[in-house]
Amino acid sequence: MLDVGWSELLVVGAVALVAIGPKDLPKVMHTLGGWMGKARRMMLAVQHDIERMGYEAEQAERHEQETKEDTPTSRHAVPEEDSQPPVKEGKNDA
Repeated sequence: MLDVGWSELLVVGAVALVAIGPKDLPKVMHTLGGWMGKARRMMLAVQHDIERMGYEAEQAERHEQETKEDTPTSRHAVPEEDSQPPVKEGKNDA
């Protein structure tokens, strides 16, 4: 993710202390922490949804393969001539 070291955080904290002031800094940090938590939960929810979709696709593919394996193969299939209904012989035969 973000490659932020302690020295960068210290500089950001000092600038925030000067810009916001010591009185309002705890409120701002609390609000910022809440936003960060919401963002993290949203990212985890999206990640979970993507993983679930992949799992469901994998299960559907596995089910499709099992269904193909369960269908009769050519050596077990009924011959084509037996599977068609008999033709009625009538007056119109040539």
